[in-house]
Amino acid sequence: MPEPVTFRPRGGQIVAWVAIGICALGLVFIAVTDGVPSLIVWAWPIVLVAWLAWILYIRPHVQISEGFIEIGNVFRTHRVPWGDVADVDSRYALTVRTPGGRSIRAWAAPAPSARQAMTTNREEVARTPGEGDTRRPSDAEGTASGDATALVRRTLDQYRRSGGSTVPGGTVSTLNVPIIAVTAVLIAAAVLSLALPHG
Repeated sequence: MPEPVTFRPRGGQIVAWVAIGICALGLVFIAVTDGVPSLIVWAWPIVLVAWLAWILYIRPHVQISEGFIEIGNVFRTHRVPWGDVADVDSRYALTVRTPGGRSIRAWAAPAPSARQAMTTNREEVARTPGEGDTRRPSDAEGTASGDATALVRRTLDQYRRSGGSTVPGGTVSTLNVPIIAVTAVLIAAAVLSLALPHG
């Protein structure tokens, strides 16, 4: 795999970008109709909504490369070497398990809703990697969990067939401190701007 492949579900991104666009238009509308004083009051809550749309639906990702899988969740990023991947599952979301017993779920690849799972055809599941009796609707093509899990399973299989190291260990989890800090500041600013009396 010469270039890393990054997976993000399209549906969530579309919703998020629409929300961000509406927030931007809202800021412009307030500035034009009510002026800067109103903009100062309402900017923080509106910016908070746009920020939450970005960190919840655009920032999360699953990146596949030759040496590892990176799972970027809302507040934490996990980098798991292929040699440290013991199992891959999709029951609730794309989940990578390590020999040490850790289960790392990908926010960017959730399983389909119960309604969507009930309408899944067998053919959609039959074409996915894995054993027939272990595959489920969350493995189906076209679902966030199914597409991401299939990509991970194929890459893991190629890695093992090529004789890649199977020595466990090396998984690194990083807390996304800047993301947490910005979120906390925006929440505090939004609450404060709405709580203060306005003339």
